[in-house]
Amino acid sequence: MKRRYKLLLIITLGALLTFLINFITVKDKINLVSLGDGFSLGMTPYNVAGPSFNDYLKENIESQNKLGSYNNEFSIAHLRIHELNDYLEDNTLGKFTRVPIKQTIASSDIITLSIGLDEFADLSLQNNLTTEAMDNYLKEIEIFLKTIREFYDKKIIIIGLYPAYKFDQKDAIEINSSLKKICGKYDAYFLDIIAYHLNKAYYLDKTSYYLNYEAHQKIAEELLQMLN
Repeated sequence: MKRRYKLLLIITLGALLTFLINFITVKDKINLVSLGDGFSLGMTPYNVAGPSFNDYLKENIESQNKLGSYNNEFSIAHLRIHELNDYLEDNTLGKFTRVPIKQTIASSDIITLSIGLDEFADLSLQNNLTTEAMDNYLKEIEIFLKTIREFYDKKIIIIGLYPAYKFDQKDAIEINSSLKKICGKYDAYFLDIIAYHLNKAYYLDKTSYYLNYEAHQKIAEELLQMLN
């Protein structure tokens, strides 16, 4: 009987130890969620997605055997911030996983948001880039962060904007300044990438406002430094 109880105790302790190891391992994993427009998706001048800063960030975390999951279903070319807020309000399902966006966010550890570049580029070409449009963008960004912070304590990084078409540097700088203040209010990180647009080596095609993979690699490096 003693041997039987001893064996049972060993099995029980082994199972408990296995559970604890698995629990700790799972907790050590990082779930990365990418939200945003074409820049977040890594769009190129050729109207196809290439590697983005999110992909490089994911690869780095994966190389350290720390990646739990990566979800970029809500990175969509020409997505606008008010549409993203609509997704949150409606709890829209992911295109591939069919997991609601709130559940995706709830399971995340790091959220990157890069949105506004497509919107302002499009508006500028339509001659609709007004002060009201820019103010509404900032209000929607605040709504997004407020909505997230009401329920979730996640690491959120907002990527700043840079000039595109008739969306000029002065406006980009002013919006980035406001974004930085909003991030401070909601305990989010802010990464200013406006300097990248000055380097011609970071463009594949001068007719497009999208940066190339080299710029995305550099942005990913900055994100890693920020997170570390």
